[in-house]
Amino acid sequence: MSAEQQSEQEGPRIALFGGTFDPVHEGHIEVAARAVEALSLDRVIFLPCRQSPHKEAAAGASEAQRLEMLRLATRDLPWAEVSDWEYHQPIPSFSWRTAEAFQEQFAGAKLSWLMGWDQWVVLPTWNRFSYLAELVEFIVHAREVEGEPTAILHEGARVEFVSGNHPASSSAIRGMLVQGEPVPAGWLEAQVEQYLNRNRPYRQ
Repeated sequence: MSAEQQSEQEGPRIALFGGTFDPVHEGHIEVAARAVEALSLDRVIFLPCRQSPHKEAAAGASEAQRLEMLRLATRDLPWAEVSDWEYHQPIPSFSWRTAEAFQEQFAGAKLSWLMGWDQWVVLPTWNRFSYLAELVEFIVHAREVEGEPTAILHEGARVEFVSGNHPASSSAIRGMLVQGEPVPAGWLEAQVEQYLNRNRPYRQ
């Protein structure tokens, strides 16, 4: 059996990318693009959550605003999809529920969960971590920092690492916008930046 035939039999590779995306920035897009390129993903589904179980504070932008910014940021990416599935689920937004639902929706696909290094380190503390690990493989974005301990593994979790070092941060962007400071060039997709300037969700 050729590698191409085997790939066809295995089904498409789909990564779920959850988060608050408050706001989505070019670092998020870079992480997804690197994963697509490195691992030959067919699709990345961006899933903004209603309320993260790992964050006490509610998102600064509304659900509708975060969803619209994601759609603007990914509109020209043929491999990207934005889903509001978690908006219609109970809070907090547990990842295993999402993975379970999408596994049923995409039967036969190879399903992965894309996350940052900070989330990977604490993954065993997540609700029903072992069950989530049965449902998906993990794709972890590890920043290209000298000495970064990217070899941390968790028992029962299948993982692949992709690297990147985009400096953008959602919390930093929110702080800049609250203070009326300019966001560094290259941190926001152009239409997302225009949306933020027009709608001002973070201005006090």
